[in-house]
Amino acid sequence: MKVGIICAMKEETEYFLSKLENYTTKEVGATVFYEGKTNDGKEVVIALAGIGKANAAAVCALTIALYQVNYIINSGIAGSIASGLHIGDVVLSTSVSYHDADFTAFDYKIGQMAGEDAEFNASSELLAKAEIAATTIPEIKDHVKKGLVVSGDQFINNKEKKALIQKNLPNAMVTECEGAPIAQIATKFKVPFIVIRCVSDCSDEEQVDTYEFNVKQSSENSAKLVLAMLRML
Repeated sequence: MKVGIICAMKEETEYFLSKLENYTTKEVGATVFYEGKTNDGKEVVIALAGIGKANAAAVCALTIALYQVNYIINSGIAGSIASGLHIGDVVLSTSVSYHDADFTAFDYKIGQMAGEDAEFNASSELLAKAEIAATTIPEIKDHVKKGLVVSGDQFINNKEKKALIQKNLPNAMVTECEGAPIAQIATKFKVPFIVIRCVSDCSDEEQVDTYEFNVKQSSENSAKLVLAMLRML
């Protein structure tokens, strides 16, 4: 069994790499793949994809095709959309959608890509195991939520943009830039997936100071939960 873990930014890979034994590095175009085993002996491929939907989709397809992974996990940080979420909370995707797709002129729903499902459903197996794994991490166990994760090629940092997502997708929990295309490609390849994101900011601040301050810790929280879940696979 081999698990593909896709991260957008270097900061999101660092904790994973600190827990891998004797990993190898491979560059394919601008993408860096790190292949190795966790301290628990699980075979993983960590893909550093870069930010955004195009990068995420391409790297997901490459990860599946090159490494024949059995599962895809997207790990990293996100901005909160739902009320009641706080910085440091970890959100597990039940489903994933786009917040910047609009084909309503052709009777699709907001967030639904033409010819695609309105939402891509995460693996029920991975979701259940992630919930159990969270109970084993003291600093995380009381800060785990689950629900809809939404993606777009936007950094949401003001109240107006956040309010628009809340209006269009009232069930959205967090927003980021890669989960939906990863979910879409994994679904097409019939590879079970889950998106696990830790809240780094509240998506409504004009400045990026909060986000930058929390990137490292939020990335680590997400990675800790992913690694705990891998022990159960």
